[in-house]
Order: sequence, then structure tokens, then C-alpha cells
Amino acid sequence: MKLRNIFTIISLLLFSTTATAQNASNVLQQVIDTYNRSKGISADYVVTYDKTTDRGTIVMEGSKFRILSTDLKCWYDGKTQWAYSSMTEEVNITQPTQEELQLSNPYAALVAFKESSSVSMVTTPHGQYMLSLIPQDNNSDVKLIQLFVGTKSCQIEKASFVMADNSQYTVVVENYTTGKKFSKDTFQYDSKQVPAGTQVVDLR
Repeated sequence: MKLRNIFTIISLLLFSTTATAQNASNVLQQVIDTYNRSKGISADYVVTYDKTTDRGTIVMEGSKFRILSTDLKCWYDGKTQWAYSSMTEEVNITQPTQEELQLSNPYAALVAFKESSSVSMVTTPHGQYMLSLIPQDNNSDVKLIQLFVGTKSCQIEKASFVMADNSQYTVVVENYTTGKKFSKDTFQYDSKQVPAGTQVVDLR
């Protein structure tokens, strides 16, 4: 699984909405507004792709975030990003541009896809809003996003993604909690979370 794919996928799932509006654009905007009011957020997620399942956790506060799973570990403190991948077996340190943050920062990604996608919405028989986003950028890594938002819970419960290479991913969000408080160190690299002796490559 490509590292940038997992960043993009997780990025779009950690927002909830108190909206009762039936308009797709309004729902997405209220998702963003709700995130801005939520302070610290934590959640568990399950990603299924190519008959493989990866479980992880994510915490977010403003522009900062931390992702921890078997395949991926990433910290971003608002300026510097440390990313470990089990595929490369190394930690890369970067200071991502705004465009690069759209692939790794949940808030930046949702705002970017809202502004650059064709959005439609239907209500499913299971009591969910299904939001379909089709990015208009032909160079986008994502071809289609479907977000399933509970009409009663008002949270994103499930999502499916079709990537530009036609690979498909399904993500389920669990144990979504808001109002959390995190220390500054939460969003900075923790060497204890990666295998001993892992090479750190500074790409800044």
C-alpha cells in the first residue's frame, strides 16, 4: 500500500457533523466547522485493502496530528513531519509544503477535497448520508470517495475510496472522541515507537 494513499484516506475520516441539512456542500462545511470546535480528537480506524487489514489510532489537535499503526507511524507538530513506513524501514523528516500537507494532514485534506471535488449526496436505506466526492483534478491520487455519515450519530462511520490506480480501500472509524487534551510531545517524533536502530533521514 502506498504511503501517500494511507495518508489521504485516513485524513478524510476524522470529522463529525451536527448537521441536519440535506445539501451535500452544507454537510461538508459543517463537518469542517465541527472539527474546528472539537479541540483534541482521538479515534481508532480499520483500513481494508487488497485483502489486507491494518488497524491504527490517530490523534489530532488543530493542524497537528499523530498516526500510529503497524504499517505507518507519523508525527506532525505544525511545522515538522516525521514519517515511518514498514515498507522503507526508515524515518523521513520533512517540512511539508501546503500541497504536501493535503496528503497527510486530515484538516487540510478535507478542505482541499471540498473545494476541488464534485459533491453529491443520497440517503441510504440504512439511515446514512452517502456523500460522493469526485476530484476534478486529473492528477489527483483519488478518483472517487464515498463517505457514509450516520443521520442520527452525525459522524462518518465508514468510507470507501477508489484511487487513481484503481486500487480500492475501505475504512471504518471507531471510538471517535472529542475534547481531548494532548501534550506538546504527543505530536513530536518518539523513537520508542519504531524498531531499535531505525535509520532517520533528514530531508528538510
